[in-house]
Amino acid sequence: MAKQPGSVVGIDIGTRFIKVAEVRTGRPPVLTNVGIAPTPEGAVDSAGIIDKNAVAATLKRLLADTGISAKHGAFALAGQNAVVVRILEVPRMNPAELRQHMDWEIQRNIPFADTRVQSAYEVIHRPNEDPNDPNMEVILAVAQQDAVNGLVDVADKVGLEPYAIDVEPLALGRSLLLTQPDMQTKAVAVINLGASATSIDIFDRGLLSFPRILPTGGDMLTRAIAERLMISESEAEQLKVQLAEVLMDQIPVGGSPFGVPGAPMGGFYTPGFGSEPTYTPGTPYSPAAPSPFSVPGLGEEPPAPEAEAPPSPFAEPEPPSAEPSLPTQSPADSRKIEVFRAIYPLLEELVSEVRRSVEYFRSRHGDIEITQILLCGGGAVIPNLDQFLANSIGIPVAVANPVRGLTLQVKRHGPEYVANNAHLLAVAIGMGLHASF
Repeated sequence: MAKQPGSVVGIDIGTRFIKVAEVRTGRPPVLTNVGIAPTPEGAVDSAGIIDKNAVAATLKRLLADTGISAKHGAFALAGQNAVVVRILEVPRMNPAELRQHMDWEIQRNIPFADTRVQSAYEVIHRPNEDPNDPNMEVILAVAQQDAVNGLVDVADKVGLEPYAIDVEPLALGRSLLLTQPDMQTKAVAVINLGASATSIDIFDRGLLSFPRILPTGGDMLTRAIAERLMISESEAEQLKVQLAEVLMDQIPVGGSPFGVPGAPMGGFYTPGFGSEPTYTPGTPYSPAAPSPFSVPGLGEEPPAPEAEAPPSPFAEPEPPSAEPSLPTQSPADSRKIEVFRAIYPLLEELVSEVRRSVEYFRSRHGDIEITQILLCGGGAVIPNLDQFLANSIGIPVAVANPVRGLTLQVKRHGPEYVANNAHLLAVAIGMGLHASF
């Protein structure tokens, strides 16, 4: 058996950023170095690494700049077009029978045009499982051979020995659950909001139970802002970083992106800019009653003014009333509202997909209740996103902290840098923990 390395650098190569985290094995593990660098433009896509030389050069500089000295690297396989992860329920069988059965399952679960793949599987042993259950669960990962080769080639160019190549859900489980004992006693959903994809992974007592990946991410938010504001995507990306926020008082009335009758400004209710509609959708319209949408002077006679009684000679004169002041918006506030309106339909779609995933999990595991949702990835820190999801789904939501169960001895960056970027480092830290669990 190969000797376990004393430290491992976890490497997460995304379409927008490359993240690294060096972890020294121990109890608790020690985080010794972290680093983040922009991914070279066009060097990585949803199928994996396209430009190995550019990625290797950036990674090599990043390792040097952060002072990472570990020689063993654990690489995360990512991309909805590069890897699939499945939880399969199969009849209980011995290892030889399972090996033969999984060969068939692997062929059945290949979604790639290129059938050259690498695969791995493992039986899941859940706490308190019934040994007499006729079925058992197996986790299966299948990756394109080219995606695996790309990571091996990058490791060789950088001078790292590939200690492990693993999938993102298991890395997230290590950094967010296995290092934090309180998270291992309940069911938790982890939402990783990346640039080109979003994953929804549900864990039961620290073990993966439901993996899912959506081909939507922060890049789609950027494109939505660019289209609505008619600006370039580079300008839209800057606006997203600076102004993207879930404006709770700007959420469309009734939760519909198409608005309701009478709601001002394209279906969004803005406090102070008109009142909420008094018409109730579904109320039958009677021609005898005034239209709830009518405006005097447009297609109908205005009502005749009522006769006014003469003023009393004994009445005290009323003090002059101040002119009502209308709320004003600064250009920055208006811009923030426009950014929110651009991204809101995509956020609402995210809510629908999370809800659908939770309901599916409940249908399969009716006796298990998800008690927490954790957010990580670049989109996790959009202000109020956690509150928006919690209100919409009815489950507490928090931004994940992958360093909570670790000892911090980071050499090149202080605790503030680690805290500000922890949401981006969950996968890299989980890969660095590969030798610890």
